[in-house]
Amino acid sequence: MKFKIYPSSYLLFLLAATAFVLSSCSTGKNKFEQGDYDTATLQAIKRLRSNPDNKKARRYLPLAYEHALEFHKDQVSQLSLSTDPMRFDEIVSHYEKLNGLYNQIKTCPACMKLVPSPELFQDELVAAKLSASKAHFAVGLDLLGNGDKESARRAYESFMTARTYTPEFDKIDDYIDSALVAGTVVVLIEDIPIHSRQLQLSNMFFQNSISEYAQRLNYRFVQFYSQAQLDVAGLVPDEVIVMEFDNFNLGQVTFQEKTIQLLKDSVKVGEVETSEGKKPVYGTAKAEYTEFVKTLSSSGLLDMQIVDAVSGQTLLQRKFPGTYVWRTDWATYKGMEDALTDEQIASTDRREAWPPGPQEMFVAFTQPIRDQVTNAIRRQYRHLR
Repeated sequence: MKFKIYPSSYLLFLLAATAFVLSSCSTGKNKFEQGDYDTATLQAIKRLRSNPDNKKARRYLPLAYEHALEFHKDQVSQLSLSTDPMRFDEIVSHYEKLNGLYNQIKTCPACMKLVPSPELFQDELVAAKLSASKAHFAVGLDLLGNGDKESARRAYESFMTARTYTPEFDKIDDYIDSALVAGTVVVLIEDIPIHSRQLQLSNMFFQNSISEYAQRLNYRFVQFYSQAQLDVAGLVPDEVIVMEFDNFNLGQVTFQEKTIQLLKDSVKVGEVETSEGKKPVYGTAKAEYTEFVKTLSSSGLLDMQIVDAVSGQTLLQRKFPGTYVWRTDWATYKGMEDALTDEQIASTDRREAWPPGPQEMFVAFTQPIRDQVTNAIRRQYRHLR
């Protein structure tokens, strides 16, 4: 492979050209030519902070700031002629950008020499924020008057925006609280019945884990209650989560037994006396090895419905399966232990384990069902975050 050798003068030219391009970008020249006067101003300020003598930055800072000032003031003038009540949002944005440029210039000594009198629009900004706050407050009142939950939620957002602009707005917190209450969906999680004549089972863990998960979601516009909690709060539900097991089976037993013959050659089976002393005797080790496997399978199918408490309409219906398999295995052998592997020997040391009780198996097979239920609840109400 041949390498091209460049003269030192050419390398210096390349370095100079690269430096020129980088300098042009960072001093704001390119952004100025693209009409992005805010960014051009900020880039020039940044360069002058680190290098007060940078010629391009010194040249473009006054130009960029003058154009930025003219652009934002012109936009404010045009918006002021509009009848759109939300026009003050944009007016606030323009004044904030102008004041941001003012603060950047005032904290840059080199910049102050080039732009000695940047303009501050603090009074104009305060007035625009008050107008914006009043506009959003008025929209919130109109929405809250509609009387439906979706409008109440939009009213909440409008009141929150109004408070953001003017925190001391009269009684704004009361209106925010009213909109939050009016927009919140109250959901009752009904107790889950257990139908089992032979077994005394409790679904308390399953039920509580679902209720606790739902309440931990902490979605803004939905609250989950048990019937007891609703009674204490004196609330009426908007929606009801109804769950019931279509069926479930606990501890279906399967038992497997398998016997195999084991042979292992070249196994030391004893010793013999010789004129040279004792010597090992090798032969074939034989054993009859029996494996035992016992499983208890528990499963069930849960029907879940979310129902509108007023109309009775089913909003969502899903069926969730769950399975749990408990297993114990052990082994025995007859014959020579040397015929067994280490793993097989370990199996013969085990004994049949005592199976879990019905309640433990019920909890185990409902765990995957619980995960499916909580995921369904999360997806159903995530738009109310």
